Amino acid sequence: MFKLPSRNLSSIGFKTLTVQNIARVNRCSARTLITPSIRLLQAQASDNAGKKMTIDCELPDPTKGKRRQQLALGGFIVAIAASLAIIFNYEKTESPIVTHTFYYLRRSPKSKELLGENIAFAGIVPWVYGELNQVAGNINISFYVKGDKNIPGEVKLVADRKNRNEEFLIHEWSLTADGKTINLLSDSGTSSI
Repeated sequence: MFKLPSRNLSSIGFKTLTVQNIARVNRCSARTLITPSIRLLQAQASDNAGKKMTIDCELPDPTKGKRRQQLALGGFIVAIAASLAIIFNYEKTESPIVTHTFYYLRRSPKSKELLGENIAFAGIVPWVYGELNQVAGNINISFYVKGDKNIPGEVKLVADRKNRNEEFLIHEWSLTADGKTINLLSDSGTSSI
């Protein structure tokens, strides 16, 4: 069923009720609903066309709080740098090179004799110093370890390789603890990783 508008059809100019006439009536009603709001906007735009806009309140000072913004930026940069250092160090501590180094350390009779059993990173936060770039073939790292005897020791590993198809050639692999230095390279009986 079609809803008839509340107006009389003859007042709009239609004498008969057809689907086309109803569609025309609905379009006419929509125009009368939209047209006043459009006319109002057009009138407001033409009223303000010649007037200059003035601001009655004081604008904020852009230089106020500049020191605070600089400190916040500096703090953000320091936080990002510290986060990156921690992330990259975590990658080093979890690398296969460091894992294999601990594997040999824990099985070496000389390191067990010097440090004791349960050899692990020394300190609360493990930190690996130096370059550990397996893709480029450069390893020059050192880190601190300790065992059950609570004697801190430093492990140093220097190795490289010419291309990706070769194994790493170890130049130095040592454990220094309590004034003694153990050559882990001769202890393990291998010269490559």
